[in-house]
Amino acid sequence: MGIHRRGKSNSIKDLLVKIARREHLEILEGDTTPFAIYASAWLERKKTTLARSTYGDYRSIWKKYVLPYFGNMPLCRVTRFDVEEFLGSLPDISGKRKNNIMVPLKCLFNDASRRGEIDEPPSENIRRLKELRPFIDPFSFPEMKLLLERVDPHYVAYFTTAFMTGMRPNEMIALKWSNVDFEMRCITVREGRVLGVEGAPKTMASYRDIDILDPLFEALRKHRQEAPAGAIYVFPGKTGRPLEVNNLRKRVWYPAIDAAGLHRRTMYQTRHTFAPLMLSHGEDPLWVARMLGHTSLDMIFKHYGKFIRNRSRKDGGRFLEGLREAEASANGKA
Repeated sequence: MGIHRRGKSNSIKDLLVKIARREHLEILEGDTTPFAIYASAWLERKKTTLARSTYGDYRSIWKKYVLPYFGNMPLCRVTRFDVEEFLGSLPDISGKRKNNIMVPLKCLFNDASRRGEIDEPPSENIRRLKELRPFIDPFSFPEMKLLLERVDPHYVAYFTTAFMTGMRPNEMIALKWSNVDFEMRCITVREGRVLGVEGAPKTMASYRDIDILDPLFEALRKHRQEAPAGAIYVFPGKTGRPLEVNNLRKRVWYPAIDAAGLHRRTMYQTRHTFAPLMLSHGEDPLWVARMLGHTSLDMIFKHYGKFIRNRSRKDGGRFLEGLREAEASANGKA
């Protein structure tokens, strides 16, 4: 099989060829396919079934982490010890990222086992690493107001919507006017945009209808009136093209944060602001979960439990009232 060279290409296929042809690659007699070759074929097969963003992430994981470590090994000689050593060799990244790196690696070994290339997956029974909960750093009402006053006017409607709906950035940049119903006061989430490609949400719960609260209704209605005739996207960039999250973060979000004199937060904190503000003001947790696209209250209690308050009393109030009644009753009998 011929190998076509295309200059100094940095493609994953070129990387795989280089790894497979290294002078110190030694495959003992009786060994099966080299890891690098099998990995190339596996990723190519998955290309048609994976979302583009997922395929891109797997490809990046292969090139940056997996192939430099396993590329020279015969596939059938990779052991559980090798996989554990690989995990230990990863740089200082989060447990969540390490778990994400292990996902395609485990899939590859399971695939190789089913195809008879190896006896048992060496990644079997390797536990997921502990993942830290996301850092919740919500904005207060005054901070929200200050930020919206400092942000580029073109993007005020975008960030007003982000704060008042808890929508994810990829959902917002894909939002079209056809999915904003002013009569029913509802935003319908049916797609997201990742790496320039629009597609269905990752989970069924992400398909949802979001209530447009009164202040947001006015902001969106004004934004619609100012939009060009025939506009498709609700929040395009200044050129009219769909927004790109990284550019929005670097060129709009952080400059507005700095101009407002606020400490830096990730743009995702708009979503983490919606839930705490609603819960702390006594809104129904089930409603908040539905707005965010959660199927149950588990995520609400897990991430935002400390913000849940009852407006008429403090938690433990009924217990204290019962305790006082019991003490009074006891004193009356004395």
